[in-house]
Amino acid sequence: MPANWYIPSSATATLTVGVAKGEIVDFKVGPAAEQGDIIGPATEPLAIGVRNVGSLAGAISLRIRDLDGATIWTGSITLAIDEFDWVYPAPAYPMPARDLTLRAESYRNGVVDDYLDKTVMLIVRVDTAITLTLDPPAIEPGAPYHYKGKLTRIDTGAELGGMEIIARREGVEMARGTTDATGNYDISVTAPTTIGTFNCIAAFPGVVPFAASSAKASLGVSMAVLEPYWIVAGAATLGVALVSVSLSK
Repeated sequence: MPANWYIPSSATATLTVGVAKGEIVDFKVGPAAEQGDIIGPATEPLAIGVRNVGSLAGAISLRIRDLDGATIWTGSITLAIDEFDWVYPAPAYPMPARDLTLRAESYRNGVVDDYLDKTVMLIVRVDTAITLTLDPPAIEPGAPYHYKGKLTRIDTGAELGGMEIIARREGVEMARGTTDATGNYDISVTAPTTIGTFNCIAAFPGVVPFAASSAKASLGVSMAVLEPYWIVAGAATLGVALVSVSLSK
């Protein structure tokens, strides 16, 4: 057999050199939450800003970890070389009873390329109490009257100044006012033009970290009370007669 009986052949393949590599440029997280609040709600979504700093376009793997617990979200983004874009995770993760440190990571084959940490502070709500006195509690139709009271924190009894109070009547907002340095408020309102008894509420809507509270009172609206006035009428021959005349006061 001849020594050169083999038929020449060849094969080709493409060798790709480089990888897509994610840089975590930004990580947007709400600064604080109450225990049980969902991290990343629709009103304040999480957002991870990622740039491909690798030498190849492609998919970049992402995840968010609770540094005191487990991985709470995984995802990916496909980017061209040097391209930047946002990812909006929705982990539906409840806020624990502690400050929460979250880490956004980009990784390949289990190896982390880059990360960025953000801490969500735990909000501990402070319960409040509000009082309400109507001044006066009974009034003529259309006359002015006042919502008066005090706002305090329940745990220490300290007055809360600079807080907005809403005056409502039959569920409708009538006016707003602000507590002074001693926690007192005084809101002037006009009575309805119809006669009857009306439910009034002073409401503190709440502001971090103070919880909402409210107080109720009833307003009586009626015509002016009639009181008797005595008039002495002299009669030349019949003596003196006392005449009672009812006059509006």
